[in-house]
Amino acid sequence: MALDPASDTQGANPETGLRGRKKAKRRQEILHAAAKRFARDGVDATTIAEIANECGVSPPTVFNYFGSKENILSALIFEGTERERMQHSKSPRKTNCSFGEVLGDFMCECSQNTMRIAGKRVWRYAEAANIRRPNSEFEKRFSYSDAELCRLISQFLGDYDIRLRNHQTPDYDLLGKLFFDRWTALYFQYIKDDTMSLAAHTDAIRTDVDDMISLLFQDEFATTSPLKQKEARK
Repeated sequence: MALDPASDTQGANPETGLRGRKKAKRRQEILHAAAKRFARDGVDATTIAEIANECGVSPPTVFNYFGSKENILSALIFEGTERERMQHSKSPRKTNCSFGEVLGDFMCECSQNTMRIAGKRVWRYAEAANIRRPNSEFEKRFSYSDAELCRLISQFLGDYDIRLRNHQTPDYDLLGKLFFDRWTALYFQYIKDDTMSLAAHTDAIRTDVDDMISLLFQDEFATTSPLKQKEARK
């Protein structure tokens, strides 16, 4: 039988809990410092010593927490994407408005959340590392992160009573993959161009979403964005 998590912590040593919180806070400080240095100087040019100096700790402390610069990058990227996916999954399901607005808001949040994790320079490095290292742990985690974002988009679409122009039953997984691929193409354009603003990027997303909706979805659905009945959404 599973233990009640609350009862399991009642006898915990308060000092142990405090140490745990301090360690978690220090770990996040190191990640934040690394993100700043990576964005400013690039991942290759940044040293563990510089990251340590950025957050006021010793290099051995950074090694004790992460072991290597690659592990810091992995934690920054993959813990960040998981955190943002969880937050994104709580996005409200709007209705009685255009589906272009609904889906456009959702897809723009994908980019805004991604940029909250790290800047363009770091993402360019991470994407290149993903390509350079097939079958590595980094590539596997990257693929998992992409698959989870695609699944999140499919789940979001699946909450709506979508009506297609071809009158076929919607395949929400296929639609999720389609919109994920469209977003990914625009995202690559954005991170490769240092002159492109986030506002310009999100405008491009909204235009693309509107075009895809006009092509795929019936006008009545696209105008009102009806949600499925709760029973059908389970």
